[in-house]
Amino acid sequence: MGWSYTVQELAGAVGARPPESTAAFARVSTDTRTIEEGDVFFALPGEHFDGNAFVADAFAKGAAAAVTTKASEGGACVVVDDPLVALQQFAAHHRSRYDIPVFALTGSCGKTTAKDMTSALLSTLYAVTKTQGNLNNEIGCPVSLLQIDGDTGMAIIEMGANHTGEIARLCELAKPTESAITIVAPAHLEGFGSVENVARAKGEIADHTDPDGSFYVNEDDEWCRRIGETFPGRKIRFGASGSGSDLDVALAEFESTGPGQARLRVDPVGDLNLSIACRAHATNVLLAIAVALRHGVTEFQEPLAEACERTARFHVDAIGPFTVIDDTYNANPASMAAGLEALASWPTKGLRVAAVGEMLELGGAAGEFHRAVGEKAAECGVDHLFARGPHACDTIEAARDAGVPHAEAIDSHRDIAQAIHRNAQNGGLLFVKGSRGMRMERVIEALRELYP
Repeated sequence: MGWSYTVQELAGAVGARPPESTAAFARVSTDTRTIEEGDVFFALPGEHFDGNAFVADAFAKGAAAAVTTKASEGGACVVVDDPLVALQQFAAHHRSRYDIPVFALTGSCGKTTAKDMTSALLSTLYAVTKTQGNLNNEIGCPVSLLQIDGDTGMAIIEMGANHTGEIARLCELAKPTESAITIVAPAHLEGFGSVENVARAKGEIADHTDPDGSFYVNEDDEWCRRIGETFPGRKIRFGASGSGSDLDVALAEFESTGPGQARLRVDPVGDLNLSIACRAHATNVLLAIAVALRHGVTEFQEPLAEACERTARFHVDAIGPFTVIDDTYNANPASMAAGLEALASWPTKGLRVAAVGEMLELGGAAGEFHRAVGEKAAECGVDHLFARGPHACDTIEAARDAGVPHAEAIDSHRDIAQAIHRNAQNGGLLFVKGSRGMRMERVIEALRELYP
């Protein structure tokens, strides 16, 4: 169905003086590389660029108007103090036109996967509008809200944050009727300072959810339980069945049936066979099911199986004598521990090898968290551990002290691949992970060259 506004309506929504143009538009753009004729261009400021510099390009490509900090020749300009604030104001105005349920979710791990699983289930009942990819910040959230139209039956909005107050602001735009936190864990500690502050920031999503709505509580996470206690509305609880008898959705059994495959028995929906790497990743499934049951969904196996195939962070491949678990998308302490647990749970007749990169943005606690990786590797039966990054020595020292047979700090991706090739010639399982900035996928690329 789409939507349509006039440029003058846009100006009114953002509190700006309306230009003379009476043109209508049905799309906004923040990037002249993808702008289409008839769009309104928001000239956002950037760390390394000024959006005003691209207004002429926008008009040359047929933009109906530009939201900018200064008037420009070539087309209608809506002049504001801050185009980003204007984008958010317009998105909030647009959201208020639609009386639909909006499910907002955040968390230190798993929010994008949980969002996609939830969308897959709800799409069996609704036309769902959801955050695309992981565009969950102060720009991505309003852009996602502007995808809502008259056909939308429900919106799923992912929210990320690296400082307090950010999620509160995103909730002011989205006005969620229900929300959830996947997990609270050490992440972005350079900005937050402590896990307590992470919890406080994530908890803003419950504080700003409609008090007559629903909050989904991960009963396996202490911080989520605490946050849930403060929510005045309906609380829907999910988690491992051992967490308590009052769970609405419970993981009764989890059985690894092969690399990246598992059978889950979930109360009350029964058995599911999914591409799930480890028990920790089942949290996303439980949350998606909890939301789906709340809305009356009855189909689970097929939608979840398809979603798992599309969104799995773990990619499993064969390289030479190794089954490679590629989890190089990103890393923090919780996801690193979950990945090592997957390495331990998968059957193999060979060695268990791990190549791990630095977990970034952990602030003053980085050394402690990287030592914990070494200890976790020993607990998970890793035979060979290779680490790179500023705190690699912390990881390796802890691993050796904990009994890992071979642990080595190596800086070069190629040298790590060669060390794996040299020390684990009989193959087995290889787990590779690190923060995005560590580019640990290059280890896998180098290994492919060694096993053409």
